[in-house]
Amino acid sequence: MCQNILKISFIIILIIIYKNQFLVNYYNEIYFPTFKELDKELNDIQEYMNIIFSNTLIDGARIFNLTNNPKISIIITVYNGEAYLNTSLISIQNQDFKDIEIIMIDDGSSDNSINLIKELMIKEPRIVLYKNIINKGMLYTKIKGIKLAKGKYILLLDEDDIFVQRDALSILYKEAKKNNLDLLGYNLIFSGYKLKKIQRNRTKVKNHIIYQPELSEQMFRHTSDGKIKKIGGLLTTYLIKKNILIKVINKIDKKLLDSKMNFHDDYVLFFLLTRYAVSLKKIDRIFYIIFSGWNKTNQKITFRLKEKERNRKYMRCNSLLNYNEFILKNTKNTTYDKKVAFFCLDKYLLSYWCRNYTPTFEKAKKISNIYLNNEYIEEKDKNKIKEFLNEINKKL
Repeated sequence: MCQNILKISFIIILIIIYKNQFLVNYYNEIYFPTFKELDKELNDIQEYMNIIFSNTLIDGARIFNLTNNPKISIIITVYNGEAYLNTSLISIQNQDFKDIEIIMIDDGSSDNSINLIKELMIKEPRIVLYKNIINKGMLYTKIKGIKLAKGKYILLLDEDDIFVQRDALSILYKEAKKNNLDLLGYNLIFSGYKLKKIQRNRTKVKNHIIYQPELSEQMFRHTSDGKIKKIGGLLTTYLIKKNILIKVINKIDKKLLDSKMNFHDDYVLFFLLTRYAVSLKKIDRIFYIIFSGWNKTNQKITFRLKEKERNRKYMRCNSLLNYNEFILKNTKNTTYDKKVAFFCLDKYLLSYWCRNYTPTFEKAKKISNIYLNNEYIEEKDKNKIKEFLNEINKKL
């Protein structure tokens, strides 16, 4: 009896020791920023934003030349972006990391964007200008930039957003090079001129590198109840190794490339990155702002917004359908992986306002039938697709 009690006690002690050691290792891998650190970061960002929007160059009139082999290529796609370009550019010029090339690709703008870029190039020799004769869409234009880039790492910046914190590129490059990372992620916030002093929750960031197969679930994650949850997809929050991006864009067919995809282009590229990249790490720093403070009374901004809204509904639905077809074709032929594909179809078509948008009905039928004829789509999901097809057939 005593011997049994001793054995049980010994086992319990071992379990406690193991559990405690596990917790020590676990918490050593997690970074908990203090509220003081978060406040300082927000203050630093606000100071940097004030400099940007006062059109101030921290390094004054000093010229930084474009090197033959820049370490980072920053790609800015431009479409009627005359009102934004100078500000976005200053947010990059004020970085303390200088060995960059700034690739600006004009996607058939009808405003003064091209002439403005040429003016900016006089004082900024690191700008390289390319242009599409006609509007080709975001996916085509980003891929063109990736192919033309000379840097080992690539960073994508939307023309109407800003990059913040002066040491951002230095930190990213040093970390990516040190750990030979394919992807290095960072945080973004939505903001106007005045940064909202909202106390962020204590952010838990695992301070380790993610490898495959864990990396493959950085866009879509299977939850414990067997459902799918979308958790990522925005390329502007990653520094990316160019050779991995080249592998990715070689998997995109000409049909998709020529589809004038202006929405969900990031999702297409990021989905493939989660399949072909080997290593990923995320750091808990805010380096990107999706900026909402632009003056809507500015005629240049009004012009762009009108252009953007003119065919927005069709472009969004068309892009979503292309994206759904792409996801189905690029997930593995297993029921487990096809859940990801159906999740996208369900979220962006079957349960979305696009299901009622008549101009895309024929394309919606075609793509829905591709799903319907896939043996790995579950029967209950096929029934939902059939209901949708019956609905739109009645409206045609």
